[in-house]
Amino acid sequence: MNWLRDESGYVLVLRDWHVLEGGKAALKEEATPAPMQLASSTLNSGCCVPHCCFYCTWCGQPILLPNDRIGSPFGNPDARKIDVRSIATVCRNCKHIGNYSMFHSCRGFDTRHKIVHAPKSGETALLYWLQCVERTCPARVPLFVKLEGDAPEAEAEGWLWDDLTCSSGHCIERISVDPRYQLPMRTAAGVR
Repeated sequence: MNWLRDESGYVLVLRDWHVLEGGKAALKEEATPAPMQLASSTLNSGCCVPHCCFYCTWCGQPILLPNDRIGSPFGNPDARKIDVRSIATVCRNCKHIGNYSMFHSCRGFDTRHKIVHAPKSGETALLYWLQCVERTCPARVPLFVKLEGDAPEAEAEGWLWDDLTCSSGHCIERISVDPRYQLPMRTAAGVR
């Protein structure tokens, strides 16, 4: 290995000498793999995007929801599409609907909740803006569900609504939801 220095102090490390023969540089280096071989290996790996990773309160299984599809509610205030303190989602393992938050002062907060990079799978949809039984409470909780099947309406029948609350701690009653009908991310807050 040879070391060369220039006026700026940077060091250039050469594996083999590059010799000029007839005005052209003769390289004695190893052949690099063809670009097509590199491209095929990168196509096999999935595209990873930021996900909110929540841990189910009942069974402890991780629940991954793409951060951009749920409106980035726990990110930088300038990047948020929705302004909520907690969200509701269903665990695919035990079918419980729970509320989850990454804000320390909110119901549904757990120190294990975090943002992770994971491959996208399925479709994440906003099904309903849940409201608690307390009529004076302004907090609404968005219900996000990750759909990964051919018959999403069959999934909703077995969901368990135990201990679901708003961010203030008021109880939310069970409602009928149909995963076939999805809501837009931004809606005007309706009159209660």
